[in-house]
Amino acid sequence: MAAPTSIIKAGRLIDGTGSDVRRDVAVVVEGARIAEVRPASQLGTVGDRVAVYEHRDLTLMPGLIDTHDHIAHFGHDLRRRFNTPQSLAVLQVGRWATETLLAGITTFRDAAGADLGLKMAIDQGIIAGPRLFISLVIITQTGGHGDLIQPCGLTSDFPRLPGVPDGIADGPDECRKKVREVLRLGADWIKIATTGGVGNPRGGPAIRQFTLEELRAMVDEAHAAGKGVMVHAHGGDGIKLCLEAQVDSIEHAAVAEEADIARMARQGIWLVPTLSVTQRMKEHLDADPQSLPAYVAAKLPLVFDTQRRNFKYALEHGVKIAMGTDAGALGHGENGKELVYMVQAGMTPMQAVVASTKSAAELLGLRDALGTVEAGKLADLILVDGDPLADISVVAEPARIKLVMKDGIVYKSPRQAAPGLSHRRM
Repeated sequence: MAAPTSIIKAGRLIDGTGSDVRRDVAVVVEGARIAEVRPASQLGTVGDRVAVYEHRDLTLMPGLIDTHDHIAHFGHDLRRRFNTPQSLAVLQVGRWATETLLAGITTFRDAAGADLGLKMAIDQGIIAGPRLFISLVIITQTGGHGDLIQPCGLTSDFPRLPGVPDGIADGPDECRKKVREVLRLGADWIKIATTGGVGNPRGGPAIRQFTLEELRAMVDEAHAAGKGVMVHAHGGDGIKLCLEAQVDSIEHAAVAEEADIARMARQGIWLVPTLSVTQRMKEHLDADPQSLPAYVAAKLPLVFDTQRRNFKYALEHGVKIAMGTDAGALGHGENGKELVYMVQAGMTPMQAVVASTKSAAELLGLRDALGTVEAGKLADLILVDGDPLADISVVAEPARIKLVMKDGIVYKSPRQAAPGLSHRRM
């Protein structure tokens, strides 16, 4: 075995597999990967050039994975957005990426808004941020959920990062070409909207958008390129199209019929429930009814309770569930709250952890690299102040995420490691 570069000792290990908690463990990291996991008592003497993080009062977990959020969303304050130059927008998104990483989210699937330049900046170490998977834009029909042209004729997706294209396409041929364009610009996933939603003035959550032929063309093109397809679909015929076209993940399913949810389970289609976005919309509107557009306030009651009932139904019927928040428009860096909402909606704390680690990694095609604390996996690890299985809310407080490691690099720690090499902190 090569010399370790760092060792983390913790009082509890929740390894992401769903197995019982292990006590007093040591995780040995070599470079970017976990070399071994063993009882701390069995760890021999380490050299003085090994960084040791010893925190017997903390819980060690895999880094959390958010499979649906918008790191480059600038919120609903149009006046503020009008006064944000594009260069400032780029820098602001970089800061949000760092804050999200320091909150314990080490991997992030962006559901529209982030561009290739942001991903490259993180990969090259120019800024600190989660491992990023991008979709660039929501592919939408004219007048659909992702068509942000307002009645005045102006588009409301400003400011936007420079590598994000327009997402409008109509007809199978245009749809196929749009997928090719988005792939050319660096997309890891293809994001499509087949229903309306809460956050757009046009179309209700059960109103179908796109035809089956259009959706099949896009799914075929994405799968031919080896890319997954994630679809914004709340219910109605828009969900049924997803089932027919065999998409990879359905985002929201807030007003889906029980029969369609059961079919998702049979077909192995993932659900990314995004309870955070409706919860935080409700909190904003309860505090100030004028804080969000009127169409949001009008649509939210239709989906809020039904979304939670559907989540519980999906859980009971064995639908594969991965954590996703979709709440970036309402603030960044609070992604861990989704675990709290999933527990409130019917999951056990352990199920919520697995949905945010092992299951999320599987959805992203990273089962062999991420999501669990096992030898050979990438060293994406967090230390949490508290026991998430006794109180899941501890993962939702960024101040209680005491250590964040991604690819073996420590970006946040409670104090300097001793003895050992200097380590990177942001």
